[in-house]
Amino acid sequence: MHSPIAVWLVKNRLMLFLISLVLIGVSCYGALNLTVKSDYKIFFEKTNPQMLENERIQQSFSSSDNVLLILNPGDGEIFSREHLDAIESLTRDAWLTPYSQRVDSLTNFQNTFVDGDELLVEDLVSDALNMSDEEIALRKDIAINEPLLVHRLISPSGHVSAINIQLALPEDQTVAIPEVIEYVRTIRDEFVQQHPDMKTMITGMAPLNNAFNEMSQKDSETLVPIMLVVILILVGLLLRSPSSITIVLVIIILSVVTSVCIMGWMDMPINNINSAAPIVILTLAVADCIHILSHFLMGLRRGLSKEDALIQSLDVNIKPVFLTSLTTAIGFLSMLSSESPPFRELGVVSAIGVIAAFLLSLTVMPQLMMWLTKKAPNIDTERTKVFSGLADFTIRHPKKLFYGSLTVSIICIAFIGQNELNDDNFGYFSKNLEVRQAADFTEANLNGVNIIEYALDSGTPNGISDPQFLRKVDEFVNWYRQQPHVTHVFTFTDTLKRLNRNMHDDKKEFYHLPDSKELASQYQLLYEMSLPFGMDLNNQIDLNKSMLRVTVSIKGVKAKEILGLERNAQSWFENNAPELKTVGASPSIMFSSIGQRNIDSMLEGTIIATLIISAILIISLGSWKLGVLSIIPNAFPAAIMLGIWGFLVGEVNLAVAVVFGVTLGIVVDDTVHFMSKYLRGMEVSNGNINKSIHYAFEHVGAALVTTTIVLTLGFGMLALSDFNVNATLGIMVASTILIALIFDFLFLPSMMIHLQKFLGKSKAGNESQ
Repeated sequence: MHSPIAVWLVKNRLMLFLISLVLIGVSCYGALNLTVKSDYKIFFEKTNPQMLENERIQQSFSSSDNVLLILNPGDGEIFSREHLDAIESLTRDAWLTPYSQRVDSLTNFQNTFVDGDELLVEDLVSDALNMSDEEIALRKDIAINEPLLVHRLISPSGHVSAINIQLALPEDQTVAIPEVIEYVRTIRDEFVQQHPDMKTMITGMAPLNNAFNEMSQKDSETLVPIMLVVILILVGLLLRSPSSITIVLVIIILSVVTSVCIMGWMDMPINNINSAAPIVILTLAVADCIHILSHFLMGLRRGLSKEDALIQSLDVNIKPVFLTSLTTAIGFLSMLSSESPPFRELGVVSAIGVIAAFLLSLTVMPQLMMWLTKKAPNIDTERTKVFSGLADFTIRHPKKLFYGSLTVSIICIAFIGQNELNDDNFGYFSKNLEVRQAADFTEANLNGVNIIEYALDSGTPNGISDPQFLRKVDEFVNWYRQQPHVTHVFTFTDTLKRLNRNMHDDKKEFYHLPDSKELASQYQLLYEMSLPFGMDLNNQIDLNKSMLRVTVSIKGVKAKEILGLERNAQSWFENNAPELKTVGASPSIMFSSIGQRNIDSMLEGTIIATLIISAILIISLGSWKLGVLSIIPNAFPAAIMLGIWGFLVGEVNLAVAVVFGVTLGIVVDDTVHFMSKYLRGMEVSNGNINKSIHYAFEHVGAALVTTTIVLTLGFGMLALSDFNVNATLGIMVASTILIALIFDFLFLPSMMIHLQKFLGKSKAGNESQ
């Protein structure tokens, strides 16, 4: 007797088909609201404490959004007439960059000196082609001994220089950043044509944000089409049915289109992380199709009519496909506990896509199967003989497989502790990208690309001239300069020291802070009045002159070292200047901090999802014992993968937090399908465990292998992404899915045989011995 639901679905398939198409059409209107947003801020809540402090610094001083042009002459010498003239020219062009607020370079550095009683401020290099060798040598001596320049705009040896373009970007940077990057690339290309011996690279915060956007677009344009082709080839090879290829193609495209368009209805902008959803959805949608199609084709091979074969396929698969879709969606929805909004969005969109795929497989696919399927394939798509042999193997060696799998799993899981969370915002990008290459070159030759910024508050307007405040700031700066990995500290106190020395005949012994508030105020006023337009001090001093900005550049570090430096800085404040204590802020700090918080928040969501999924399995399997035992093959694969990762790699990034959430619902699919066929086998065989295991392997083994191959390749395709967060996520999820299949084939049946007394099924009797 067939399920009335299956019969109803087949009898009303045309009506359901048409209703589904109408609903899909309605959802497509959401595409009109789709937008793209891919700057680094998308990873953080607006209430994120590091984000708030970073915003406070940006509002108090000029913005730290920038483009950094790195100049590397072929002869290794910046200080030649031709190269200095080239820097002068490029500096002028840089001022025309859209949204540019300030441009700092070696040539326009505001050098100070005294002529008589007058303080003069002028560009360090002007009209380089007409400078004498002695003048150039003097400029080089000044530059490589100036704390505000060396390791910031010039390397200590003078072989590499930089031009920093400071930007004042609007709140919505979607259009502004591509506009900036297009202009900078244009002047860079023109510059290289005129000066082919000067290698010029682009890095900085704006190029970093632009890279987020470009990677999102590139992944959507390349990985999705590649995955579609791979899936269709696999479906064709494994099902050997041309019509199945068309059917699967229609279902996965409709599933992806529906879920992406719903993003528009939800006002959810597309970004680097949630742009992976189409790959996730089309991969998971195939699983539903394969289970229904493979059983349908098997019925046709046995001589059933198309309608009877379709009813039988739906009768067998509705429950397991519903359960797998439900548990997969719950697994993805566990990502709602993520600390990072894009991962929450990925979870929601993927869950919507999974449910859409399930509904379409029951409403659209039956009509397509009736229309398009002409005949059954001539081969056994279930590979009964192969999986019958595998069933025999597990039945012959239950204890060895049970304890062997358990031992290997525990050994692997023991290495989880070897993983260290070490996020790196530039390290998120592949080494073949210019923004990454430029960042690596900058760190190796000029300055660290990671920064920590502090807004040190004197507490009163014009308080930055207070000698006591300045001394504490200077002590903090000097302490930081002695810390490992610190390459440069940018601070106004260095300018005051230089001015004090200038005003005392440039005698080295006077290179210290002014002794009185009046003198410090006078130096500051004289200096500001002499600065040209656009070169004011707002990048270092707030408008009320109550705060000083200190920017610390560090190199060769990742999250662990960055957070360690910040903790040490907080200890310095507590012990030396509690009145100045403030938290460090920057994108580097933000990314370093969010990784651990994301893991902590996802842990709670994963535990809740595990409990819900376990309860669903207990109810659906009709046995609390089977439900409890099923937790092991569902929870172990991700833990095993993380252990192997800890042994082989040892470093994880922001992606690791969501691996359990992504994989939990997916790996349950194998368990649900295997257990559902096992329970049906128990009914057919009158409770014989060995025959039931044979039934499960023979009727679902091929489908599980097929779906695993598709899922593994689908998520593995993310490994091709130049965005390393997605690449890591893809590798980890693909590995977990593969491990889950092996675990289900070897451990799950051996567990059921080995624990048959606990399960209350003893009819296997001596057959299991």
